[in-house]
Amino acid sequence: MQSKNLTVKYLNKSKILKLDPFMLYLQVTPLKATEPMPINCIIVKHALTLFYQLQPDAQLALYGHYNTRHQFVITKFMVRSAVQTLAS
Repeated sequence: MQSKNLTVKYLNKSKILKLDPFMLYLQVTPLKATEPMPINCIIVKHALTLFYQLQPDAQLALYGHYNTRHQFVITKFMVRSAVQTLAS
């Protein structure tokens, strides 16, 4: 299991897979790519926090690994927010 860093853009597609434990599915595309292929991601740890912080077309920094189904399992994340949102 090799961990990777990804800088991505949220594609405004998310789905709640389970409620206990809260499991979230989201689709993202890499920022630096000539052909942006969507990446399917799953998060369990701190998924509710990410779900609360997600905004349309948000930029994310993700850290995690790929599972056997070629889904990116997120272990750590950071959401880039605009300065206006932080100030208000």
